[in-house]
Amino acid sequence: MTRTADLTDHTPDTDPADRSTRLRAAWSAAWDQGDVDVLDGLLSPAYVRRRGPQGIEQTREGFKESIRAVREAFPGLHTEIEDLVEDGDRLAIRWRSTGRHTGTFLGVPPTGRPVEVSGATFARFEGDTITEERVTFDSRQLLEALGVITTSQGAAVEPELVRGVHRKFITGVTVVTTDDEGTPRGLAVNAFSSISLDPPMVLVCVQRSSSTHPVLHRARHLGINILAADQLDVAKTFAGKSQDKFADIRWSPGEHGAPLIEGSSAQLEVEIGERIEAGSHSVFTGRVVSARHDDRAPLVYSGGGFFDISNTAPLPW
Repeated sequence: MTRTADLTDHTPDTDPADRSTRLRAAWSAAWDQGDVDVLDGLLSPAYVRRRGPQGIEQTREGFKESIRAVREAFPGLHTEIEDLVEDGDRLAIRWRSTGRHTGTFLGVPPTGRPVEVSGATFARFEGDTITEERVTFDSRQLLEALGVITTSQGAAVEPELVRGVHRKFITGVTVVTTDDEGTPRGLAVNAFSSISLDPPMVLVCVQRSSSTHPVLHRARHLGINILAADQLDVAKTFAGKSQDKFADIRWSPGEHGAPLIEGSSAQLEVEIGERIEAGSHSVFTGRVVSARHDDRAPLVYSGGGFFDISNTAPLPW
C-alpha cells in the first residue's frame, strides 16, 4: 500500500513545504476516505508506480483502482506517515497502514483480522507533479496477517534458539555510514553480504529501531567500513548509542560523500538501489561505486565475542 497527495490548488508550486502538505492531505483523502480523484492534480498523466523487488508497474488509473480495492477489503483503513524527507526533486516517505480485513482481498475471503503493514515510498517530481514512485513493503507481514502463510508467532522458532544458531556463524564487523546534511552518522553491522560481482552489488540489513535507520533510508549513498583486527574500540563505539560516535574517530569523506573510517581493512561506497522491508529490519541493496582494501587482518565476530585471526593458519584442503 502506498500514498500520494492532495490538490485543492492546481497552481504549479515546487516549494518543499507545499509538496509535503499536499502529500499528507492527499494521503488521508485517497487512502483513508476513498477520494482517489484528488490524485489527478498531483500525479502526472505519464505517472508510473513500481511496486516490490520485481518492479511491477501501475499507471495512474491502475493505482486508483488498487486503492479502491484495498478500501473495499479494509473500509476502516488508517494510514500514518512516520517520516517524510525531501531532497531536490525526490521525496521519501516511511508509512504504516492499519485496518481490519472485512472484504475479499487478493482472493482471500474476509477474516475479520486486524492487519498492519509498513513500508516506504520514493517519489520523483517534475515541477509540481509526481511522475514516478517506487514502493516497498513487508509482503510477508501482510500475507501472515491474512492467514495466507502460517508462520504465526506461536509456531515460530523461539528467538533465543535462533540467536544461538546465529552465534555459530562467523562474520566480519562493518560500520555502515552515511552523510546527514554534513553530519557523519553510522552504526555497527555484521549483516553484510555480497550479492554479485558483475555488476558489483552488496546488501546490509539495519534494524528499523536504530537511530541511524531514518538517515540511511533517505540517503543516496552509504559507506561500508570493514574493520581491522586492531579496531575493537571503533566497533564498540559504533555498537553503542553515543550521540556523536565520530567525535574521536579519524575519518574522511569518500568520492561520493560517505564517511570512510581510517585504518579499516577495506572500504566500499554504495549507491543505494532498493530498500526492502523485512520483519524488524530494512534490507539496503546497492551498486558498489568505489572500493579499496589493504593487507590489514579483519576483525572477526562470533558467539558474542570479537577475535583477531591474523595468526591463525588455514586448514589444508
